[in-house]
Amino acid sequence: MRDGTPAAVTNLTMNAPMHRTSLALAALITVFAAGCAATDTQDSTGDEADELKVDPLAMPAPIVSFLKSNDWGAHHLEWHTVRNWDRLGADDQAYAKSQGWARASLQEGVKGNGLEFLAMHRVMFRILTSQFPESVELFAGWSSPPTDPSDELDRVPAKNTQEFDAKKLDAIDKLQNHIEDFKSDDELGLFLETSLRPTKADPNKRTTNKRAGIHNYLHNRFSGDSKRVDIGDPSVNLQNKRFWRLHGWIESRWTEFRKIKGLGEADPKYAAALKKGEDMLTMRPRGTNGPGTKAPAPASLRGFFVNNND
Repeated sequence: MRDGTPAAVTNLTMNAPMHRTSLALAALITVFAAGCAATDTQDSTGDEADELKVDPLAMPAPIVSFLKSNDWGAHHLEWHTVRNWDRLGADDQAYAKSQGWARASLQEGVKGNGLEFLAMHRVMFRILTSQFPESVELFAGWSSPPTDPSDELDRVPAKNTQEFDAKKLDAIDKLQNHIEDFKSDDELGLFLETSLRPTKADPNKRTTNKRAGIHNYLHNRFSGDSKRVDIGDPSVNLQNKRFWRLHGWIESRWTEFRKIKGLGEADPKYAAALKKGEDMLTMRPRGTNGPGTKAPAPASLRGFFVNNND
């Protein structure tokens, strides 16, 4: 968004055939389109609606309505919760169980979860850019993450550490200029997402590579950026423009990696990871009062990812 055509916009334009991932995804987009037609005019109500209208970080009302009507906030919170299961306190685990959630076999930071992380967000991008082509620039990523705390577009909240971590600067350089060094989608995804490398004995164990985890680092750096759509809260941060700037940059880096490596859509592991993401988004969230009805997530869980990550 700051150096000419945004990387993710170029990616979405130049790689339009990628949007024909599978018949399943095409069908999924059709289902969402039908639902969206009925809910486009819906919006938040009362004070929340007024606050979203004046919040410069809130996505447009039709997109917020789409995300809410399809329960993507609940899906997103569940995705991260079940992959941090072994690190949760008893109360947060109890809430998760009450929602019908269960521990994921691949916890955050273990082999295989890096590809899942990249694929789940790619599915979201493909659906949203198909649903809202007029808003494609909102899904464009940074050409490179802003490191100046007083950046005009992406100012760091005053309560957060202002100086950008030196090791994370090194991570940006590696991802911008040496991305071919990664051996696989999964290795790239793990490096991007998290510094966690859990073991059975220590679910909080971290890699000694201080460059890892810039995704979590940037979420935390900008946490507290909005009252209603805080980028640090997985239950609402899909409604935050800055979320898509961050993930658009990640998306463009992944696209560049796969281009350099000559990797195509037919790769079995890649296709399976996308299908897993698609399946998640077609399910209605389970809840204590039946499918689609959910008790509010406790503040401890909504804030867990800021308080316990990079």
